[in-house]
Amino acid sequence: MSLKLKVLAAAFALSSCFSATAAPRTYIAPAAERDATRAIASAYRALSAKIPLELYDVDGLAESLDYDVAAAADFVRDNIAYDPYLGVMRGPEGTISASAGSSWDQAVLLAALINSMAGEAMIVKGTLEKKDAERLLIGSFSKRIPLSSGISVDDVTDMFKEFVPIDRLSSVTAEALELEDHVDQNVALAEKDVSELAKRISTSLKASGVSIAKTDKVLTSKLLDQVAEEYVWVRYRDTPNDPWIDAHPAFQGAAAPKVEPETFFSGTVPEDRLHKIEFRLEMERKTGDKFDRVSIMSPYVRPAANLALTQITIGIAPNTIRDDGEAGYFVPIVNQKPAERAQAFTLQGLTAPAEDVVAGPEIFATVGSKYAGALGALNETNGKTDSAPRLSGVILTVVHISPGGKSTSVERRLTDFRQKLPEKPSRLVSFQGIVDVNVGPENGARAMKDALESAANFARVAPYYRAIFDGTMTTEEAISHPAFAPDQIRPAWSEMLSAGNAFNQDASEQTKLVRIGPMVSMRRMHNTRSAKGIVRQTVDILTDQTRSITYAAGAVSVSPSDNYEQGIRATLAEHALGAGSASTDWRRLGTSSVLTDRASVATWSDRAGASPLVRDRLNADLDNGTIVVMLDRSDDPVWWRIDVATGQTLGMGAHGGEVTVEYGVVSAVFALAGFVISALDCNDIYRNNEAMRKCCVVGNALVSAGSAGLLAPVTGLVKPVAAGLEAAAGYIFFQLTFEVVTLPISGMTSKRIDSVCRGMWE
Repeated sequence: MSLKLKVLAAAFALSSCFSATAAPRTYIAPAAERDATRAIASAYRALSAKIPLELYDVDGLAESLDYDVAAAADFVRDNIAYDPYLGVMRGPEGTISASAGSSWDQAVLLAALINSMAGEAMIVKGTLEKKDAERLLIGSFSKRIPLSSGISVDDVTDMFKEFVPIDRLSSVTAEALELEDHVDQNVALAEKDVSELAKRISTSLKASGVSIAKTDKVLTSKLLDQVAEEYVWVRYRDTPNDPWIDAHPAFQGAAAPKVEPETFFSGTVPEDRLHKIEFRLEMERKTGDKFDRVSIMSPYVRPAANLALTQITIGIAPNTIRDDGEAGYFVPIVNQKPAERAQAFTLQGLTAPAEDVVAGPEIFATVGSKYAGALGALNETNGKTDSAPRLSGVILTVVHISPGGKSTSVERRLTDFRQKLPEKPSRLVSFQGIVDVNVGPENGARAMKDALESAANFARVAPYYRAIFDGTMTTEEAISHPAFAPDQIRPAWSEMLSAGNAFNQDASEQTKLVRIGPMVSMRRMHNTRSAKGIVRQTVDILTDQTRSITYAAGAVSVSPSDNYEQGIRATLAEHALGAGSASTDWRRLGTSSVLTDRASVATWSDRAGASPLVRDRLNADLDNGTIVVMLDRSDDPVWWRIDVATGQTLGMGAHGGEVTVEYGVVSAVFALAGFVISALDCNDIYRNNEAMRKCCVVGNALVSAGSAGLLAPVTGLVKPVAAGLEAAAGYIFFQLTFEVVTLPISGMTSKRIDSVCRGMWE
């Protein structure tokens, strides 16, 4: 491959981050292909339009209530259940989708509805008496209305009739209905796995003198205090001439509490009542024997309620690929553009403001002079001597800021060059992460709408992907082609959107799981071109804060042991969604050691020959107040991180969630950049196997366009509501969408795609 082509391929890595230079459009797909893909896209958008707005949108709900203020108060009281967590985590839209929320989220939703109806509303805060706090907690166990997306099996099958042979549609529909019939059985089997694994780990804990309580009086008392102190309600009126009315939606149909107003809020929610998520990227630099960290972006901080509405992307992008396959420098990226106050950095550990080295549309024409001027001594050090500075790592920090300001942070060392720089480091520095924020079980209407729109967008550009790998359009032409404009391609992580409810245990009359903080998960992709594959994918739960409460003998108690089982459940779901292998299946791994302090970590690490990265992670877990149960796995150690006081549990490894898979076919690094760079790898690796080459490119196109979820398996861990569809309709959608949207790319029949390629993706 020529130097020019390598540079252009790397330039494509930032084509979704910076405006490309103007270039003539040299290729238009044939009219027949455009008409066919337009029909596919229109069908998906027509199905999307059937999703009722009132299932996830304030204005849509207000319209469905005929802009009646009293009806809004009745709706929130009767249809939005109470969940005991602090502050605002879901926001008005998320609370509609979940049909539940804290007293803050319920009040925020009702106030938003009334204000959208031209009424007047304010949020009132007061402190409940203990007996009312207990009554409110007990009320949270009331039976809830089942979540539903408003789309049926018939809606989905009607859409596919135009594109799929009737026998194929009938077959998939029969499979889907059978799956739905066995959902309860499959979930029961999954729960059996959770229970058996919990008992096995508990045996190891008890042998070390550690146990997890069934109930905890101290935590229960603290919860009651929080419920009482956090209580809010809504005071509203239809017109200025009407009297004020107090609405207490948290108590639903029960008698309203007697509570004195202490504070009134109108307009925006106070900052200190919001759950927030913060992301930071730092470069670590080694100079001699010393390490120091340099921030390479301003902290990206957003309310969790906002982040739960749409996934974000974060990553490190190279400026170009030189003739030796390496990058000149790297830029932190958030949502496909340079992060705020981004710092470009080099393998030598040098940094400069990204705006000084990136010149918008002229970036690649001016990079030489601006880069040299900004970094000065760039060419004077090569990073290979002991005294010269060099890059030793890239670290991601994710912080959950709770209402009141308490924060919990986790780190992920994304790049570890502390011992030495590898021979070809650039691909290990560059990565793309897609972050999903889950704030609790939802009806899935919004997530399904995202999936449908993603499929529609991909269908429209499919002929142009086909043109690239058929050679009709070159990569040089594709760089500035309008089909690949940044606003046409938005990466998505459909697996998490489709199965997020698998992380949230169904409530019963005796047990209830409450998400007290957002679950932040991430799919990271590194284009490694290793011996195992082209790309390494890591699925990782970064934060997951839950509380389990039980109701028995007329009282509510906090249950650390039930919360402990929930952590195991989440880890198994993470493994399934990340396509983890049998050798890394947590259910198959026995326990070896229980580590309770830094001394025990040092002893175990010395005996096991653990890497610095593993030692760091173990010590960080212990410093955060947890103990560690190591598992029987000699290569790439993994462990259970357990807070014995709260029961908070998560499976961990050196890279985080440790569901890491290397693919030889599917690849994605920087949206379209991933397609171009790894498509070149496909052509190289499979140059003597045309069928495999096409499979590889099709896989890259799917992942790059945000359609990887079309390959997601349906497992017993997925609850009856998944992907915004009941189980049967969801299964049909994912099975057949794969076939429909890949037809325009591959030129193969759906049968051949399925038989030749699918096995390589699963």
